[in-house]
Amino acid sequence: MDTLQRAKAWSRDGWRRGITWWLRRPRWLRRALWTIVLAWGGYLVLGNLLLNTLLHPLANRRPDAFQAQWGLAHTLFPGHVSARQVRLQGQVRDLAWDVQADHVTGRIALWPLLRRELRVPSVVAGNVGGGVRHVDRARPAPAPRAGGWTLLFERIASDSVREGHYDGLVLEGNGTATFGFAKQLRGGPMQVFDSTVHFDGARVRSGANTLLDGATLDGAFSIARHTHAEASGLRTLLLTDGTLSLDAEGASLRGYVDPDGQFRVGLAPGGGRLQGRLVIDDGVLQPGGRLVWTAPMRGTGVAGDVLDDTLSVAVQVDDDIGLRLQVPGRDGGPLDLDAELRLQGRQLPVQGALAELLPRASGHVAGRWHFPSLGWVAPLFNAPPWFALEGAGELRADLRVEGGQVAPGSHVELPEVDAVATVMGTVVSGRGRVRAELGNGDAGTLQTRLEAALDGYAIAAADAPQAPFARGDNLRLDVIVDGMPARGEGLAATTARLRFSDAVVPDLRVYNRFLSGQMRIDGGQGSASADLRLDGRGNLGHGQASVQGRGARMSFAGRQLRGDLGIDAHLRRADLEQRRFDLDGSKVRLRDVSFRDAAGRSRQGWWADVDLPEARIVLPAAAPALVHGRVGVQARDAGFLLDLFGDADRPRWMERLVDSGKARAEGRVRWQGDTLVLDGVHARNDRYDVHARLKLSGGQRRGQLLASMGPLTAGLDLQGERHQWHLLRAREWFEAQPALLH
Repeated sequence: MDTLQRAKAWSRDGWRRGITWWLRRPRWLRRALWTIVLAWGGYLVLGNLLLNTLLHPLANRRPDAFQAQWGLAHTLFPGHVSARQVRLQGQVRDLAWDVQADHVTGRIALWPLLRRELRVPSVVAGNVGGGVRHVDRARPAPAPRAGGWTLLFERIASDSVREGHYDGLVLEGNGTATFGFAKQLRGGPMQVFDSTVHFDGARVRSGANTLLDGATLDGAFSIARHTHAEASGLRTLLLTDGTLSLDAEGASLRGYVDPDGQFRVGLAPGGGRLQGRLVIDDGVLQPGGRLVWTAPMRGTGVAGDVLDDTLSVAVQVDDDIGLRLQVPGRDGGPLDLDAELRLQGRQLPVQGALAELLPRASGHVAGRWHFPSLGWVAPLFNAPPWFALEGAGELRADLRVEGGQVAPGSHVELPEVDAVATVMGTVVSGRGRVRAELGNGDAGTLQTRLEAALDGYAIAAADAPQAPFARGDNLRLDVIVDGMPARGEGLAATTARLRFSDAVVPDLRVYNRFLSGQMRIDGGQGSASADLRLDGRGNLGHGQASVQGRGARMSFAGRQLRGDLGIDAHLRRADLEQRRFDLDGSKVRLRDVSFRDAAGRSRQGWWADVDLPEARIVLPAAAPALVHGRVGVQARDAGFLLDLFGDADRPRWMERLVDSGKARAEGRVRWQGDTLVLDGVHARNDRYDVHARLKLSGGQRRGQLLASMGPLTAGLDLQGERHQWHLLRAREWFEAQPALLH
């Protein structure tokens, strides 16, 4: 008790002495100290009240542009702020950003506030994460205005950075970072001060796929002062200085076929490696930089092959940027690749498009690999647009690249591929071998040669692919392109040659689209051959085509014929705008033809050779084919011509014309749809002379016939079912009749 009483007495004495000491101080000092204490107390109350209540709505007045949320916050003296559970987020144009930290402590310089400058000398944050992502709806940028506040964060530091993300790419681990920047609001300039980042044991993932693991990352960077108009997006790299070092375990590549049957490439954890160090100075890589990535390739290839390969990619910076990509081949493996390219200069691409890099690339690419689609190969070698490759297949390539374009000496071979050529509405499709190569023409200009040899093919109209004109196994297409087409322009000078022989014609009726309703093929099979020249648009230029049919069934003007048919077409010229083709010099051969004449008598062994010294075919877009021209005929006799006029009780002497030897004839012909017109027909030999004109339309016949044999002459006027003979002055009557073709 004595000890307790002495303590209480000492405490009372201490208070008395303290009060006595305080009262002995000058009054002005006591008032100043009380003022400071009261001011500090008021600051603690008002400042902490503002931080935890009123400042929330003030900081979130424009939530579409900026939002700030925090938990408990406090300030101990002016310029000092500490807060927990801080989350900041906002959007600038099409980029949305966010930053979060468990606790943040910072110091604000007060005097610069008087000149509209928010200066933060230091910020320390713990357990930090954040990043940026692109959004579909961009915020329009306001027009630059004067008078904007300046934000100056000299140093933001954290020794516990846990996460960062860019779109779907996420970096996780144990990191430290320092960052500083200056930004003038209302469209003013910004600058990033010297900043650093370091991670140990980091992981980089995209969704559930781990790209890098166990990564050690060191980086430093700064960005020079600039406005948005001076540099934005990737162009900011032109103002960036920095270094990046990385050593990490990478993922493996795994090939597989998805449930829809499409080949895909996925990732499997571990097995790969990514190492490198790069230095950038104002957007230019500095000599000595190096980046190496290796990744095992496992799983299943496009064609079902087992993948057991290793992809290696190396980037080396010296005077230029060197790129080496390798997949060493193995016996029986589906992939073999060796590419070595150099990009002229060391500047990074800032437009974000491959087209910017290509003109700087030169080098060599060789390999063998299987692609799920080969449609890109033909355009690579300047193939005309009417020629395309389809489906999957193996590609063997040896390419030389100069200025981003395939150079002379390059070639690509596809041992087995589906090829399609569309020629004037006719589709040639098949499977075979395709080879493309670049060389120099006679004048030293670039020349592309493309060769396609199809072992199995079909030729059919584009609107009737189920009814082929021909099927075969020896089609050859050779395409030559002189010069290099300019970007965005049409092809340079192009020539092409399409050849095949002895193709099977499954059904000769498919050629009726070029014939008349009065002249049809009713059945039979045959063969076809062709040698055609094409232009760059896939249009016919000139060439030959032939069709042979044995035992073909035909109809002509209502008469049923059966025999051997041969057509040799010679294409001389094509007017593509009018869809008109000149077939001068073409021939038609009929052999061993049997038919019944108008009287019902059977005739056997009839033949004819038809020459077309002048022939035109017009293929209107919305009408039947039109054929017209001059014909010359050598035939066994004139019996078939007489029979076209029916059995009209003709004079007995005219019956002998049928067996009066070979006949020569010429005339003009025109047919379209269901109408066939013969005019100016003159058939003769040493014993007789026959003139005729005839129009067949639907089931109607109209025309005139004049026959002479020695001193005997007779004329026939045919008008449908009505006929009238003219035995007196027959020639004068015939010559007085109007022509059918003008």
